[in-house]
Amino acid sequence: MTMSEARALDAPRTLPPGPIATSEPARPLEGLRPPIRVVELELAGTIPDLLATTSPDGVPYRQALVLVRLHGEPLGLLSLDLPAGDLARAVWSRFHSQIARHLAADGEPPARPLSAAGLPPREAPPCVPERPFASRDVPLASVVVATCDRPFQLLRTLEDLLVQTYPRFELIVVDNRPGAGVTREAVTGRYGADPRVRYLPEPRVGLSTARNAGLAHARGALVAFTDDDVTIDRHWLSSLAQVFLDDPETACVTGLILPLELDTTAQLLFELFGGFSKGFQRRSFDLALNHPPDALFPYAAGRFGSGANSAFRTDVLRALGGFAVELGAGTPTRGGEDLDAHLNVLHAGHRLVYQPRALVWHPHHLDLPGLSRQIHRYGIGLSAALSKRLAGGRDERRAILRRLPAGLAYAVHPGSVKNRSKGPDYPARLTLLELAGMLRGPITYGLARRSAGARNPTHRSGARPPSGVGGGG
Repeated sequence: MTMSEARALDAPRTLPPGPIATSEPARPLEGLRPPIRVVELELAGTIPDLLATTSPDGVPYRQALVLVRLHGEPLGLLSLDLPAGDLARAVWSRFHSQIARHLAADGEPPARPLSAAGLPPREAPPCVPERPFASRDVPLASVVVATCDRPFQLLRTLEDLLVQTYPRFELIVVDNRPGAGVTREAVTGRYGADPRVRYLPEPRVGLSTARNAGLAHARGALVAFTDDDVTIDRHWLSSLAQVFLDDPETACVTGLILPLELDTTAQLLFELFGGFSKGFQRRSFDLALNHPPDALFPYAAGRFGSGANSAFRTDVLRALGGFAVELGAGTPTRGGEDLDAHLNVLHAGHRLVYQPRALVWHPHHLDLPGLSRQIHRYGIGLSAALSKRLAGGRDERRAILRRLPAGLAYAVHPGSVKNRSKGPDYPARLTLLELAGMLRGPITYGLARRSAGARNPTHRSGARPPSGVGGGG
């Protein structure tokens, strides 16, 4: 178990048996009530039973959400009541076909029904993303982490990044509130002697501006972005990089984001809203052959992944202008910069790949006021990003307007995929807040565009920001 797994997840232990668990394959969150124990289970090894433990607030866990993995590959989520016995049987019932396909792709013999002994562990199965790296030169990867005065969370995330299995990488910490000095002190104090870590001050406010500063200083052929409060799987960077190395047409790769915890109602509601997860199947997107049968493609929010777990070919992202400084956190638009960047990649003729093996765990808001603000801001960011696209070329404007009726139905109709999946317990107030944010988006985009121009009318993402300091700076 990695340090991040030990910190973030209450790992299963061998426990006395309990009743047989049941799974919900189609909608794993249906019927769950917080607090919910979030557990990661690797099948190549012993499969324990699970008992009810207690949350940090002392409330007993009565249910669990289990991420099932084989050789590190996420197979899916399994929900069950606690205490649960014969976890192996529940896993086999839900995932036997995925297990069979995975073993066949690895050249392994078919598995028999799982027992508590699990599957035989292998030191380096063919599927692990690092396996090809031993026989080829790999490019340097730059990882950019933008932060604002959250040194405790930041240092934990950096610890996860420094134990990545990818052989060549650098970390660029962009301090978007450098005046306080706490981030600089934390980063240089702990990592000043580590040549892999660089500290970069960026006083101009905004997540896009901060990420563009990191992009401008990136030395790697690949540049990855994540947040300063996530827990990162140690194979994350290797899983992202492997896609680029295998497919020269891919310009952007996004990954899987799962909830770090589901201890409160607000955290569960965010997952019912849609969360960050885009499923457990690798998918490719472009505007040619890899075009899903979706009336909203490519303008549906979040279809491609999220900015907290994404990577680009550095030269491509620079050529596309980086992230739009009038979008994103720290601006009136509150978000939308990741969707805009993904659309830029596709419209430039490149391919985007969603790779669920690249996994991070995200801490959701604990309370309903924080969740309400977040969902309202998502509505603002989505329509602000679409407003930016509408203000662009005529062809794209026509493409968006053609999708407008389907988009409105998707957003407001109770029977749409988006709203039906929320379930009957999802508060109508949160849906109204999201819709209210969508109405504000075009106005906030105009304000943000004017503000960005007033701050620096010549600003371009490729401009060199102030010099970085710290290890390797």
